[in-house]
Parts: sequence; structure tokens; C-alpha cells
Amino acid sequence: MAEAKNVKKAGTKLSAAGLLLIAVGTIAVIAAVALFLFYNPDVLQNLLWILLIVIAAIVVIAIVVWIAMALLAIPMYAMRGEQYQENVDYSLDDVESVKEKDSAKEAEEEETADNGDDYPGRI
Repeated sequence: MAEAKNVKKAGTKLSAAGLLLIAVGTIAVIAAVALFLFYNPDVLQNLLWILLIVIAAIVVIAIVVWIAMALLAIPMYAMRGEQYQENVDYSLDDVESVKEKDSAKEAEEEETADNGDDYPGRI
């Protein structure tokens, strides 16, 4: 692999050692927590109960919010009413095909059409 001649490399040994230290520290913390929970099973059981209660609370809150949204939708629907058209007949015979257009040709026509305005997006 060819490299440019004016490229300098900086040493990354210090940051690599820091990453290695973080990885070893993370593994050590996980092992210490696992060992603590192994020798104190009551703590693990209490943590699982807390997790179960938190999950149940989240589910209950989600259900309450869903019910509130459903109940609020009823008066909104009642106030809005239903809209429909009268005396209209739709038939497949009335459907017309769309004429194909060449987008490149349209873009060229837009570029050549000059209305004297320097800012074509301005109204």
C-alpha cells in the first residue's frame, strides 16, 4: 500500500493502553457484581422484583395513555363530523391516462425560459 511522503504517523500506544485498561476494568466490574450476587442471592431476587415492578408500571402507564387517547378521540370525531360528497358518480370510464413527459426535456425548457429575474425561486 503506497503512502504519501508528507504523511506523519502519531503513536497510538497510550490510547491503546487506555482502551485495554477500560476493557479489563469493565470485565473486572462485571465479575465483581456477578460474584457479589452469587454470594448474596437475596439481593438478586430483590433486584429482579424491582425490575418486574418497573416493567409492570411501564405497561400500566402505556395502557392508561392509550385509553386516554381513545377517549379524547371520541369528542374530536364528534365535533369534526363526517364529510362526503352528494350527487357524485365515479366511474372507471372517466379515468384518463397520464401523458408521459420527458423530464430532461422539461428541465432544458425551464433553463432556456428566462423571465429576467435573477432569483427564479422568488415570487
